Amino acid sequence: MSVRSYLINLKNAINQKTIKLPYTFVTGNQSADVDSVISSITYAYLTHNLKTPQQYIIPLINVPKADLKLRRDIIRVLETYHNITEDLLYFVEDFDNFISESINSKVLQKTELSLVDHNGLQGVEINKSYDEGYLKVVGIIDHHADEGKFLNASPRIIRSCGSNSSLVFQYFYNLKQNNEQFWVDNKDVIELLIAPLLIDTSNMTQKVEEPDLEVFDIYKKILSVTKSQIIASQIPTQSNTNQVDLFYKEIKKAKKDLSGFAFIDILRKDYKQFKFLKGDNIGFSSIGKPLKWVVESYTKEEILKTLSDSLKLNRIDLLVITSSYTVKDTNEYRREFCYYYEGINAVYEILDDLVETQLSLNNQVYGGDEIDPVLEYVNSASIDNVGHFKIYNQVNIHASRKQVVPIVKEALEK
Repeated sequence: MSVRSYLINLKNAINQKTIKLPYTFVTGNQSADVDSVISSITYAYLTHNLKTPQQYIIPLINVPKADLKLRRDIIRVLETYHNITEDLLYFVEDFDNFISESINSKVLQKTELSLVDHNGLQGVEINKSYDEGYLKVVGIIDHHADEGKFLNASPRIIRSCGSNSSLVFQYFYNLKQNNEQFWVDNKDVIELLIAPLLIDTSNMTQKVEEPDLEVFDIYKKILSVTKSQIIASQIPTQSNTNQVDLFYKEIKKAKKDLSGFAFIDILRKDYKQFKFLKGDNIGFSSIGKPLKWVVESYTKEEILKTLSDSLKLNRIDLLVITSSYTVKDTNEYRREFCYYYEGINAVYEILDDLVETQLSLNNQVYGGDEIDPVLEYVNSASIDNVGHFKIYNQVNIHASRKQVVPIVKEALEK
């Protein structure tokens, strides 16, 4: 059974009401990047095929359906290569409807949820259902820092590696030792899993750890044996570029394509939200462009409105923007740390001082001459002058959002 066939059968079973309530879900984190989405889909598929054939698990994409269009790399992988279209996928609106269906049916059991690519609950809808007692976490496979939650989950696999998809594959591969024929017969799951591995490790050149190396060797072997049309082999083409490189470049190009997006789309494209110990609701947006590009691409009025609207729409107190980019002229890789809040907040006012040492912040912002006038406008022209926008160059380029979130959390919870 192909992954697409599984999703079709799942859709039919849901429509025909042949699945016993409550439904079972697996979801990735709130950024809903290619790693989270494909980890969720393959976890559901492999559970059904290798662990509990009688069980259908719904892979949930932890964003509204409207946000899928912002993830062109995911659309490229799913639709172009696997004919997995939007109507076969499930989003937070669907989750709300499924939970309501269980509540209205007076089902006594809690809805079961497995987490991939994170190990603490993310998203308003999921947190609400958990807080109201309708949800329990039963499994975790993740490569982020362990938050120490859901200790009875099984599996509970949390370890560092480049791509979470590597851990998902390892878990199911080890469930059925010497079952190479399954993977050969179902090579489409490998063709899905290799996409996040390549994206998350920059084509196996960065953040690569033992699980990534192990699964990559298995992927290449299976795809070579099956003569995969996506990445047939490691044999160089006439342009001295092998098939893996070509596939990676295609998906990366789709991921970086921001053409036609409004600034609000840029902020929502890779977004996570957390509630910290003292009640702070904080949004974290990662963008693959410098703030110089933002001020060149959008008017100062749109930037101000978007920042203010982001707080209201997401019901957050603070928006943190982490940017990463390469300066074309020098080929220098750089990062920026920025944040916006409104009103008077003594801690937010000095947040830059609190994280300065760990992130190595300074004022040498790329394109500062172009940014400064926009920064001044946002900080002076906001309604009743309540907006505060700060932008810094982040010298510690090794601190991605994965590291920035706990640093900000520690600062705010002191």
